Amino acid sequence: MGNKHPVVIIGGGPVGLTMSIALSVRGIFNVVLERQSRVYELPRAIVMDAEIRRAFVELGFGSELANVLTPMSRADFVDSDGNEVMGIDVFHIHQFGLPAVSCHYQPELDELLLSIAKRCGADIRFGCEVIGIDATEQQVSVTTVDGENVCADFVVACDGASSSIRKKIGIQLEDLAFEQDWLVVDLEILHPEASQLPNVTRQVCDRDRPVTLVRGHKNFYRFEFQLQPGEIPSEMNTERTIWSLLEKWVTPKDVRLIRHAAYRFHGVVATSMQQGRIFLAGDSAHQMPPFMGQGLNTGMRDAFNLSWKMALVVKGRAKRKILETYGQERIGHAKSVVMHSIDTGRLIDQIAGRVSHGIEESAGYGGARPQPKLGESRLQFGQQDNGTMFTRIHELEGAEMKDGSFQLVSSTKSMDHFSLFGTPLQSHVLDGIEGMYLVRPDGYVAGVFENNRELAKYLDQIASEFA
Repeated sequence: MGNKHPVVIIGGGPVGLTMSIALSVRGIFNVVLERQSRVYELPRAIVMDAEIRRAFVELGFGSELANVLTPMSRADFVDSDGNEVMGIDVFHIHQFGLPAVSCHYQPELDELLLSIAKRCGADIRFGCEVIGIDATEQQVSVTTVDGENVCADFVVACDGASSSIRKKIGIQLEDLAFEQDWLVVDLEILHPEASQLPNVTRQVCDRDRPVTLVRGHKNFYRFEFQLQPGEIPSEMNTERTIWSLLEKWVTPKDVRLIRHAAYRFHGVVATSMQQGRIFLAGDSAHQMPPFMGQGLNTGMRDAFNLSWKMALVVKGRAKRKILETYGQERIGHAKSVVMHSIDTGRLIDQIAGRVSHGIEESAGYGGARPQPKLGESRLQFGQQDNGTMFTRIHELEGAEMKDGSFQLVSSTKSMDHFSLFGTPLQSHVLDGIEGMYLVRPDGYVAGVFENNRELAKYLDQIASEFA
């Protein structure tokens, strides 16, 4: 049977590796079981937002990550004639002290995450397919295809959209009623100095065939072509068809074809992200069309939310009950992101004049749609800014959030000393702050308090319930 590990992660893709890194940095040993023999060699996700990049900075890997990212320049919607309908210069926008959106080449990103995860001390086992899982009140036992049993206090299933673990434990997916077939094509520009491809992420709202263009990291470029009624994905997914679709923009002399694949874009969210000691994260828990580039980012948010809570539980500083807040917070947030992505896809058809969905332009790039918030949980206080990332997190000098500390931010130095989960709150003074902001280890605002008395009452309540 072997020793029992604190955490076993099923799936060694970018979400599983992120979960591994976030746990290891917090001192929690973990085992990653991946059925493939190596990191996946073809690109899938292409975008990382500032929130996710900031989380890696807080874990200590910001400079390494910067080497595999290129800040996005511009994003827009154009009509069939190329006339801009709406757009935004992304390059000049910063959030949390970082470029708002950056592009990556996922095989390169995955190799970096793997390198960091190994360096942090995780036991990463490739070619290790999981065929069974059995959970009791005390532990989870995972069975691999070679007959080995790997036991753990907790299991995190990051095993993708077709997750066998999700199916084995009986968690259902809520269908958010969006399905479209698209052809995705990844290219490398051979002569970038002479390329006429626009340096932009663009939704071409063409009545006959909507197309997405994405200028990626380095010299990588992506096209996505919406398939039309009567077109069979397997028949369209041929090099001959690919080059005929691309001929408006490039020829085989201009680019190297990296991959092409037919996908059915859809939107689903798990009805639960936890069953006892087993948790879902990433595509096993939610899937969305790629129009906002938020699929992988949403999975990484899962990892950053769950990891600090799980670390507190494994270390004995918090009760298991705190893990229930994971699904409470993440399902609502993920569903908001999926719906935004769906609305963006519907807006493309609407602008093209193909169908009217009544979608407002706030669903597009440069729109004023509010940022999604975490779903309500007992960890949150009040309404002002709670459940959102603290916008000035990059100004918290000396903050050690990776050790599980909460940060107390106000415009004046607090003379009182508070603690939570056995760790003193780290106090910061920032000009222009109204009230006392309590910031969690994942960078999200737990609550905004008017005075020490109100804060102390909240801390007592949290300690009583979760510590």
